[in-house]
Amino acid sequence: MITRLFRLVRDMAQEERYNAVGSHNLTTSIKVEPGTLAMYGTHVPDDPSVCYVFEVYADEAAYQVHVASEHFQAFAQAAGELLTGRAVFQLEPRLMLEKPEPLFVDEPNDIEPHLVYVDVKPGADEQFLAAITANMRTAIEQEPGVLVMYAAQLADEPTRWVFWEVYADAAAYAAHRETQHFQDYLAATEDIVTGKEFHVLTADTLVNQGSLR
Repeated sequence: MITRLFRLVRDMAQEERYNAVGSHNLTTSIKVEPGTLAMYGTHVPDDPSVCYVFEVYADEAAYQVHVASEHFQAFAQAAGELLTGRAVFQLEPRLMLEKPEPLFVDEPNDIEPHLVYVDVKPGADEQFLAAITANMRTAIEQEPGVLVMYAAQLADEPTRWVFWEVYADAAAYAAHRETQHFQDYLAATEDIVTGKEFHVLTADTLVNQGSLR
């Protein structure tokens, strides 16, 4: 599985065009590319020029199909005019969970994506993975408002974990924090987590196949 996180800085004078071309790329990809498993386009509420895009592909072949597609080429050709900055982060997926129903959102909504970085002590990966697995699987199975939970590690900095989470709304996230499984996760990882960085994002285009368990 190929997983990438993009941090894009868009030219706000081109916001409308960026939204149109970007949404077309994401929504068309999920409709016509079976190997494109998930694509999420978001922006930072306090600085809408900063956008985060999270993508998941079944494998390298699926990614190459996407890169060769007409809709991606249209976005890539426009990017020079639409973007003023671009950073790509290669991730190593560890646990990728979604609700079974495909997600397809391309209009204004109350959905709340979160991007969370967690720094874990060297050598504590498996202990940390066990703790997050119990929390994430229970959340996806039992909480209607938890739509997506992904956990990955930065490929070039494996002590830094990246979580991409999607909640139906702010209330769903607040409810998640009150659950016993989330409290158990906090207790189990208290001694091995050395830092956290938390971003609440605004959802623009969120699509997935609903195939990750």
